Amino acid sequence: MYEVAQAGLIAASYRDIPPFPVIAPESVDDAVAAMADAEGPVPYAGGTDLCGAVREGKPIGTLVWLKRLGELRGVYVDGGALSIGALTTHAEGAVAGATTAIPGLAEAWSKLGKMRIRLSGTAGGNLMARHTRYEMSILLTVLGGTAHFASADGVAALTPAEIWDRAEPPRSLLTRLSIPLATGLRLDYDRSLRPLMTQALALWRDGGGKARGRTVIATEYLPPVALDLDLSGSEAKGIAAAAFEALPADFADPASGNGWLCRAGAAVLARQLARQEAARA
Repeated sequence: MYEVAQAGLIAASYRDIPPFPVIAPESVDDAVAAMADAEGPVPYAGGTDLCGAVREGKPIGTLVWLKRLGELRGVYVDGGALSIGALTTHAEGAVAGATTAIPGLAEAWSKLGKMRIRLSGTAGGNLMARHTRYEMSILLTVLGGTAHFASADGVAALTPAEIWDRAEPPRSLLTRLSIPLATGLRLDYDRSLRPLMTQALALWRDGGGKARGRTVIATEYLPPVALDLDLSGSEAKGIAAAAFEALPADFADPASGNGWLCRAGAAVLARQLARQEAARA
């Protein structure tokens, strides 16, 4: 929660917000130019996170209204990758035809938030909010995706981990997410233990045809951690147990602890692997 000087940790009313200018660019180039010159620019897309943050004291120097930028919407396959516009809402992404290029992604995306959030919240906003309980970072991490930014200094591509480290260029605008479409790439997303933990599994084959896999675990308080899987074994429980032996010891949520997360994560992963094996049978 942001701390308001005159209110401590008590959420302020909208009437306490000082006036600020609003810029409504007509293109990405206009938006980038505006963010380069404006005082304290804050991008606004769906607003589902920003409105709450403002009530908690987040300052806005200049609001950059992005809703006219249709070029930042939509899901499509481009050059062997699934491209997701940063302004694509969760509801739009879940039903987009191109989303089916990754089996399991549409189902996972359809579970993010309540219907009101899915209709307004965007893929880019969910990622850039950097809330551990938000799920686009988990999905992008497990699928090996990157986030693309535009700024006055050019373009940059960052991993979700780099976004958690706030490594994006200053005054940059997230334009799209990109997920490489590896052979046989598919997703299994398990929210059954949320909010204690959420877990995703991605399976694919590399250029040599070898089976590859990655699982990502996150909690209400901890950002995502990725674990690579050794799929040379044939038994799901053994693969899962071996994967979670590599979970860092400091990945210890105050609501559960490292030991519980290792046991629960391995159990969920074994179930996910079994589900995927049954789906292929």
